[in-house]
Amino acid sequence: MLLDVDFFNRYNDRYGHQAGDDCLRRLAACLKDSLKRPADLVARYGGEEFVCLLPDTPLAGGLALAEHLRDNVAALALEHADSAAASVVTVSLGVCCKPADAVGSAASLLRGADAQLYQAKAQGRARACGAMLGAS
Repeated sequence: MLLDVDFFNRYNDRYGHQAGDDCLRRLAACLKDSLKRPADLVARYGGEEFVCLLPDTPLAGGLALAEHLRDNVAALALEHADSAAASVVTVSLGVCCKPADAVGSAASLLRGADAQLYQAKAQGRARACGAMLGAS
């Protein structure tokens, strides 16, 4: 799963980079606290993006967790007056998975999650999209 903070450049422009750094720290803690299984992992991927590794998680479970993460971030109620998605900080998420017996690399999963993240943004942000690797 890839997660991106919606309109984060606008957040930094309005509130300053110190506030932006604090926002990212709060989001990271929220995301980490939202994961319940010991094998699940969240990490900052770059800029305002995070990646979640969710071993042995089917697509339906990944999408359900993505919605849970999205809701938990919105519940932080971090003001974001310059967002076109909401008046608080929101995230868009892309989920990609593959059947356990299917061939696929970590890089292909990442590309799939990125494509789904792009889809979530194209559909208006503050949402999750997902797909199975290799599915049409």
